[in-house]
Amino acid sequence: MFDKEKKSLNYLNARLVGILRTKPDTPAINAINAIQSAFDSGATAVEVTSNSDFWQNIVDECVKRNLNIGVGSIKNEKTAKEAIDHGAKFLVSPGFFEDAIEAANKHNIPILPGVFTEPNFKQAVDLRIADVKFFPAHVKTNEELFKAIREPFRDEFEELNKIGWEILASDGQSINSENVFIIKSPTQFYKFYLKAKNEKPSKQAFIKLSDEKVGFEKLKEFSDQLLEHNIRTYAVGGVNDKNMKEVLTKYGAYGVCPGSGMFNADAIIGGDYERVKADVKRHVAVIREIFSPT
Repeated sequence: MFDKEKKSLNYLNARLVGILRTKPDTPAINAINAIQSAFDSGATAVEVTSNSDFWQNIVDECVKRNLNIGVGSIKNEKTAKEAIDHGAKFLVSPGFFEDAIEAANKHNIPILPGVFTEPNFKQAVDLRIADVKFFPAHVKTNEELFKAIREPFRDEFEELNKIGWEILASDGQSINSENVFIIKSPTQFYKFYLKAKNEKPSKQAFIKLSDEKVGFEKLKEFSDQLLEHNIRTYAVGGVNDKNMKEVLTKYGAYGVCPGSGMFNADAIIGGDYERVKADVKRHVAVIREIFSPT
């Protein structure tokens, strides 16, 4: 059980964490070269997602090179332990999964659990988490939330679709909750998946925003409230070199985790490491502009 008398986890202490998610069949060496190019260009932390091909081999090699490599899309204790066994320096989750948090805590490494709704906020405070990942940070519509959740859970979506479950973005009209499942966060989706994968499809599932603030305004609200508890917030989803400065200053994020803006999947599979270097340098330049001493 968690010891609530002290912080349960370590701070990550990196303002910029690049997210690398490869296209299917991308050679491991291409991803490794892209990550090395990122560090050569000023990156200080990179996560490779656990739904990327050959992620274990990628982490192994990065650890040999003493790079600050983490593993993302951690949804359960099993994957968390596997990432730790391969030497991951930190973990990142799309939702709030206590067994993954417990595994990271046991091995004394940082984890960024995903928060998006008020219950996640209360969990983070109760468990005295150090850092959280506000995901998806940018969404303002139900369709955007649907797409954002589907990306880290693409395998789970496919599995449910194959057995007949229909998962849709809410069209904004009123929904009879007796006839459907309502999903309002990545955490809720994964809980729905764990239950639904073993059941015969009986209802539709709709992904729908909570009736609260949306987008970066919601990020700001959560960041301010969490900071009162010494919990720092990383913004994930729709964050890039063009809006990072605003996200980090106006909207209160401690750090950001850009994805395709830093690691273009086509560039990686095509071996265009100069493109990777250029993309990373743009993001690093924003961080240095804000935080480097004058």
